[in-house]
Amino acid sequence: MKSNRTLKDWVIAVRPWSFPASVIPVLVSLAYLWCYSSVPSVALGSQGAGQPQDMTGLLLCLPLMILVHAGGNLVSDYYDHIRGVDKPDGPNGVTWIHDGTFAPREILHYGLVLLALGAAVGALIISRTGGQPLWIGALGLALALGYPWLKAHVLGDVDIFMCFALLPSLGMGYVGTGDYLWEMVVVCLPYGMLTVAILHANNTRDIANDTQAGLHTAAILMGWRGSQWCYVAEQWIPYALVAAMSVAVCLRVGLAGLSLLLVVLTLPLARRNTKAMMAVQRGESSAIGQLDKLSAQEQLSFGLLYALGFVVLRLVA
Repeated sequence: MKSNRTLKDWVIAVRPWSFPASVIPVLVSLAYLWCYSSVPSVALGSQGAGQPQDMTGLLLCLPLMILVHAGGNLVSDYYDHIRGVDKPDGPNGVTWIHDGTFAPREILHYGLVLLALGAAVGALIISRTGGQPLWIGALGLALALGYPWLKAHVLGDVDIFMCFALLPSLGMGYVGTGDYLWEMVVVCLPYGMLTVAILHANNTRDIANDTQAGLHTAAILMGWRGSQWCYVAEQWIPYALVAAMSVAVCLRVGLAGLSLLLVVLTLPLARRNTKAMMAVQRGESSAIGQLDKLSAQEQLSFGLLYALGFVVLRLVA
């Protein structure tokens, strides 16, 4: 174990480049809730809800998401190491255990501490709501801890969608309005699918490695070609969903609803990623070694423009 570890080592260990997956749900939900608080005809739901009730609680959702995400990354790295999923020359770039920067148990304890801090922030948020959305926080924490097992049993993609789309969207809807806004399920679907595509690109690249380690990921279940087409669907369906949403809003508020189509500016990224995935043949997975990072770039760009679309909609409708 290295004796001269720096702050940079501790930061890199949590994989901060993955945090856009945590940030986008918060930004989109905030933007939508601000839009929702306008006149009833602007809201995607049946009526507007006035100004968000607890802005402090909504803002606390950002450190909550990042802490739980970082802690989940570390716990996952620990279990991947002890199960032999991550190897010194593995394709995912997780080297800080193998190179002696951290002992395996240090990574686990580091992750558990961050999860505990995230749980404390979550408890503070829930206390401000009267405790109603406790089930969302409890389920999110359980999914973060259970991700290694769920990934190994086909359900990793479902776990990621729940943690980085559905649960934060529903939770922030409740914190912001004091009620469950079930339309938030529709709002989170586009960026949620792109977030899952990051994991799916990773798991498609790792099919051979994960099979050897005894895992049963969704990518392995679908096979190489099926996994490629699944990735394509995850890249393009989000744009169709936002287009349909834009049409629905236009029918209610006029051309202002076209602001949601700002996401089309990221179509070249979707085309680039799709082309890269479909060009790769079985056994050449190293050719998509960076596709998870490229997918993350698209998810971030799409999410920022998606949030901006709701802001513009509120301003011009």
